[in-house]
Amino acid sequence: MAHRKEQFDVIETTKPTWHGLEILRENITLQDNCLRRFEIVPTELYIPVNNQLIEDGDGNFVGSFKKDGTVRLVCSDNPEIKIGQPYNPETFVPITNEAFLDLIDRSCAGTNHKLVSIGSVRNRGRIFASFELTGLEQFRTAGRIISAYLNFGNGHDKSSVLWVNTSQIWGQCDNCFGFNLHQVENKAENTDSSNGDIRLGRRHTKNLKIELPAIADLIDRAIGVQAEFQIQMDLLAKIPCDKQVMENFTVGYLTRDVKVEDAQEKENPVSTRALNISNRLVELFSDPDRGNTGENMADVFGAFTDYYSHESSGGEDKMKQIVSSEFSNGAAWQRKHEVWGRLNNPEVRDETIEHGKEMLALV
Repeated sequence: MAHRKEQFDVIETTKPTWHGLEILRENITLQDNCLRRFEIVPTELYIPVNNQLIEDGDGNFVGSFKKDGTVRLVCSDNPEIKIGQPYNPETFVPITNEAFLDLIDRSCAGTNHKLVSIGSVRNRGRIFASFELTGLEQFRTAGRIISAYLNFGNGHDKSSVLWVNTSQIWGQCDNCFGFNLHQVENKAENTDSSNGDIRLGRRHTKNLKIELPAIADLIDRAIGVQAEFQIQMDLLAKIPCDKQVMENFTVGYLTRDVKVEDAQEKENPVSTRALNISNRLVELFSDPDRGNTGENMADVFGAFTDYYSHESSGGEDKMKQIVSSEFSNGAAWQRKHEVWGRLNNPEVRDETIEHGKEMLALV
């Protein structure tokens, strides 16, 4: 794996990383961190008039110069550190470290979310920061205990948009940056209440600086959505569900497009594939290794999410499964969101259970 932590990069974290190149700190703040110790400085580039230079006796070149219309970023602490390639200021507007940190500050104002990592990779070409979401450090979804992080990223070197997301991956290296950026680029904005995900990206256009306060407000609201997701999960955990009800719900969902009266005319009213999937879902519903107890509706959601996140493609191609389950145009992603909607609508949930019961009676 490529960490891409290079000569001038610093990564500060509150816990160890996989690469071991971090500076461990007990407490990191937005006011005291490595991104505050340098700033990007746009510097106009010049070329000699008529492309002619005269060398003086000391080995220096003298002559007339003119602006060539491009700009390059250098670092305030060392102008010899150059970031990325020259760019056209009409088409690319960099976001300074100060503006990046102010955006984060606005987004997290009034919360107790903990900054767990911050730094740069690619010789300061990319910067990032990750927060552990207080109250969601370990929340139960997809049938297991995972960590929830709010991540911010930006590309000084034009390799990345300004982006924000929530994921299981926190900022440690260029690989983590790339994973989270990939999620954002596959769905620029996602604050869907079914899972509380935040996926937001903005290009470095002239209006970006003006949009920063509005972006911060959107992130602030989206963080609240994710907290609501956990609240809703807790409510589902209070609704009892046994193995039979789980089976009824799974068959009801898998045959949601089949009318009972039409199924009565068929030799196999419920397909073998649907029954096999239902059996697997029932197994996951009460699988302690997946974090499920087989006792409530949160376990139902855990079983469905685990299946559609890891098993639904039915093959060895892990990337195919990821694309299907994690991107909004994927079939598995859509199934997880459909199930979430049914479970959280009492009337639709009961209708699904009853439909499944009637379908199973025909088998």
